[in-house]
Amino acid sequence: MGAGSVDLLVTLQILPGFFSNCLFLALYDSVVLVKRLVSLLSCSGSGGGEWQRMLTSAGLRSIWNSFLLDAYKQVKLGFEAPNSKVVKVPGTLRQRSSLTTTTGPHPGDECRLLDFESSDRPLVVNFGSEFSDVADFLLVYIDEAHPSDGWVAPAMGPRSFEVRKHRSLEERVVAAKKLIESFSLPSQCQLVADCMDNNANVAYGVSNERVCIVQRRKIAYLGGKGPFFYNLKDVRQYLEQSYGKR
Repeated sequence: MGAGSVDLLVTLQILPGFFSNCLFLALYDSVVLVKRLVSLLSCSGSGGGEWQRMLTSAGLRSIWNSFLLDAYKQVKLGFEAPNSKVVKVPGTLRQRSSLTTTTGPHPGDECRLLDFESSDRPLVVNFGSEFSDVADFLLVYIDEAHPSDGWVAPAMGPRSFEVRKHRSLEERVVAAKKLIESFSLPSQCQLVADCMDNNANVAYGVSNERVCIVQRRKIAYLGGKGPFFYNLKDVRQYLEQSYGKR
């Protein structure tokens, strides 16, 4: 089967999911618009500020690219875990013997995702929880899904941030550090940033969010494509079944 035939099959496979996402965003925009109209017609007369539509050309491109990333991801359940390049975010990594040798990378340096795996403990990537006695946790900060100069999302509470599309590795690391400055990451959860070639994002087909568990350098658990199939309850269930409830 030629490359053109494969691309056509992939396109046909992702079209239903793509259109369902577009429909969801259209319904979301419609609900927001109706609420704004009701508010304008009410006694308050307040429209609630500037309206940011979710169904935009930038949004459509982002959704389409997310499905392409998922379709062409390298990561497969039960197979070798891609050892993607990542960058250590200064001030966020706890000390571990495997990462603090004289020949190992220093904070801010490039390293590999599987450097954070222990031989006898699973590595939960992109997730932190209370199973720190049996597993290690790594949060990988990737390309911004809703940059202020791209597909802008409506503000979600007082802790919303405006982060423009990363133009350099330094900008990405600074954006990643905002996570620990504004949110309390669990002490057992380490934070790294994807390199500017987005190799981890591509290898794991992330785009928005994804959780996976690496055990002995193989993918023991592969979560669904975010945001709609990003399910932390499944991760908890897997850990409970494998190591007992906490």
